[in-house]
Amino acid sequence: MPKRPTPRNLSLTLGKAAAGVLAGALCLLVLTAIFALGQPEPAEASAQQAPNSRVVLDLPPGYAPSPLFSGFQDEARGVSFVILEAPASEYDKMAQGFTPEELAKRGITDAKAAKLPRSDEHVFMRARQKSAAGTYQKYFVLFRTKDQTVLISVNVPSSAIGDGSVKAEEIEKVLASATTVAQPAVRDLFKLSYLGPFKEAGTLVGTSKVYTLGGRLEPERAGVTRSAFMVAPSLDKRAVLEPKKEAAALLATLTGYKDIKTEAPRDIAIDGMPAVETWASAVDEDDDTPVRLYQAMVLGKDGGYFRLIGIATPKDEARLKDEFPRIAESFLLVP
Repeated sequence: MPKRPTPRNLSLTLGKAAAGVLAGALCLLVLTAIFALGQPEPAEASAQQAPNSRVVLDLPPGYAPSPLFSGFQDEARGVSFVILEAPASEYDKMAQGFTPEELAKRGITDAKAAKLPRSDEHVFMRARQKSAAGTYQKYFVLFRTKDQTVLISVNVPSSAIGDGSVKAEEIEKVLASATTVAQPAVRDLFKLSYLGPFKEAGTLVGTSKVYTLGGRLEPERAGVTRSAFMVAPSLDKRAVLEPKKEAAALLATLTGYKDIKTEAPRDIAIDGMPAVETWASAVDEDDDTPVRLYQAMVLGKDGGYFRLIGIATPKDEARLKDEFPRIAESFLLVP
């Protein structure tokens, strides 16, 4: 089943099948951006509302809304602000994941708690993460409003901190400014023209979407694994140099599953873009239910990728094995 967004579901890709997804966040979510370094920070800031989000940040010049995720990025300096919104009731559960021990399980080290000049209850942490792309400084703020829990993850190349082109004070000032407004700024990046037996159930990290057989994000009974389909954009626009290798690696490290055995990936095309299709068998680590996994990684026209992920329980596998590819083939970018 698609899990609620929690810190343990955040990774370099959207985690627990979504969203490197709730990930990887809820990849999905603890994330990196990979861009060249550029000019030092400008002085003045302006309030910007994130796409597909209710969150507003006071950002210095140089930041732009991300075309892939809910948040902002400064491509010149390689900095990204990634936003996750959840119900207010999730705050205590999510806060439990922000300890050095819990973050270390996700490859995030040197985590230290601190405080921001905010008047609300919040969790703020600084940390570090090593990846194939290099080492990144991480900054997290988790806070609760009357109707939401908000998590903002910031990723900064360590080299940018080291040479002074990005200052920790700049990042923390932006996080201290975070507020919410009543309505999100909605912007769809993609659509599925065929859903088969699935219904749209909700969004994660602003732009990732979850589809379930019943159209509900939560199952009728907690801890029950169920079939789902998810679409999660990458969190940066870097070029994928070895698509088959990366696609297999992403599926093999899908957060929330164990004993993942991937099969040989194959090249396909979706919406005129190159893609890699991969199948795998795995076990849901929460309740030991065996599942069948499907993934189509669609390479973006100007970098980055979209992951289309199917999860089938044993009772649904026979009818969904042909549906997952059909749904993936219906994927279309929104101009």
